[in-house]
Amino acid sequence: MMYIVYEVRHLGIPVYIGSGIQDVRSQHVKSGKSHSIDLNRLFFTDPDNVVVTILRDQLTKEESLEIEKEYIQAYEPKYNIVYTKRHKQVIVNGRKNKSRRKSYRSIS
Repeated sequence: MMYIVYEVRHLGIPVYIGSGIQDVRSQHVKSGKSHSIDLNRLFFTDPDNVVVTILRDQLTKEESLEIEKEYIQAYEPKYNIVYTKRHKQVIVNGRKNKSRRKSYRSIS
């Protein structure tokens, strides 16, 4: 099985970097079924301005995860949490970032 690393842009700005199984994973972004509440909100409120681009393909799972991490650290997309300075700050302060964990019911 081959993996990809993809980028989601909204109005030309990178908002999310992800990785997953080639030909499957990046499609969930424009389905409204993402684990990211913020991506789902974009899908439902402004789908015409959400663009998904494959950054790298033909990768092993391990390669895709490492490259995804590098892109997240380089771009700090606002909808990524792990591997960002925001995530490191939460760990340093010893708090859990519960404010980013919203239920799907809060989307409206």
